[in-house]
Amino acid sequence: MKPIYLRALSASLLLLAGPALAGTAARDAPATYQAFIGILELDDQRGEWDEISDDTVEIDFSDLLSGGLEGEYVFYEGWVHAGLNPGGSIAWKSDDTRFSGGVTEATGGFLQVELDNTVFLAELHLGGYLRGRLHDRITAYAAAGPMVLYGYHEVDDESVEGADDNLQLSETDSSSFALGYYARAGVDFEFREDQYLGFGLRYLSAELDFDQTVGNIDIAGPQYVFTFSRRL
Repeated sequence: MKPIYLRALSASLLLLAGPALAGTAARDAPATYQAFIGILELDDQRGEWDEISDDTVEIDFSDLLSGGLEGEYVFYEGWVHAGLNPGGSIAWKSDDTRFSGGVTEATGGFLQVELDNTVFLAELHLGGYLRGRLHDRITAYAAAGPMVLYGYHEVDDESVEGADDNLQLSETDSSSFALGYYARAGVDFEFREDQYLGFGLRYLSAELDFDQTVGNIDIAGPQYVFTFSRRL
């Protein structure tokens, strides 16, 4: 579940962007486009995977490399700009993930296994944003809103470490779509006219149902990014 303060931030930014659409429109103001790359740190999860454990399974994800694009379309221009923030990102990994389970009929004991697997996430979002100037060459921004998240999980069942030969996986891949929320904030430094370098913090939250593998899991966690922005 998304923390309550992120829900409040999403609602506040969308409400602020709404009056901006109906008020003084900055139709001629240039849009800002931002590319970013960084690391997504997913929170540890609990899932249900009967072939590994009769009880819930503890899932320890490693960090996912991620990147994406953001757009900022100005509808109100003043000391603080306001408008709409469409964008999207992807995150992926192809490496081992640790699963810890309880007693199973197949193994008769506690399991802690590592599986080579692939996790791929892709999201599209549309929210409201605010951007204000801290200095002649420094701006700060915040944005939040709803998103659509797609996830794909694939396991290489020939690379199971930490389990005996009795562990056989009948299903090795699963995918899911879900609605969720995103939030982003950061600081940009203008190093050339209308061009910026910066850093930011993003947050994603949604629940995916990988029904053929780990079941329902919360895809949630911070994303630390470096950014390049340009006004066009």
